[in-house]
This record gives sequence, C-alpha cells and structure tokens, in this order.
Amino acid sequence: MLSNIEPLARAVAERVCRQGEAKNPSNPPMTAKDIAAWVDTHWECAAAELEAGVLTDEGNPVPGSNWELGLAAYRERVSSRQQ
Repeated sequence: MLSNIEPLARAVAERVCRQGEAKNPSNPPMTAKDIAAWVDTHWECAAAELEAGVLTDEGNPVPGSNWELGLAAYRERVSSRQQ
C-alpha cells in the first residue's frame, strides 16, 4: 500500500537521479531499469526530506535549509518502520 507521499517522493527521487546524470555526462547513461532501482532505493530519503521541508517538489534543496534536518527526518522515518 502506498503512503500519501510515496508517489511524489518517487517522482522527486527520479528527478534527482536524472539531474545527477545530466550533471555528470562522463558517466555511462543509466537504463530505465537502473533508474527504477535507484528510485526504489532512494524514495524514502526524498519522502523524509519533503516532509521535513528541506527539499522542493522539484528535488532541489530549500534555500537556507539545514541538511541535518533532512538526515534526522530520514533516520526517524527508517527507525519508525523498523519498530
């Protein structure tokens, strides 16, 4: 079952992946399967950062935000899942 934020977080994670790929054209291009696997691995991080208000819907850091808030939100999200 999808959480309310999962579709948005997956879209943001895909944008981040593609932005990273565009910034590093010397790296071999990722296949659709590689991108899907990357998104599966990273969407919860995007969800935590979105919920903490440190990441925009476009996948960019909110100006003036603190990356430590995003990290703390991710840790909280993961620890709550494990309980």
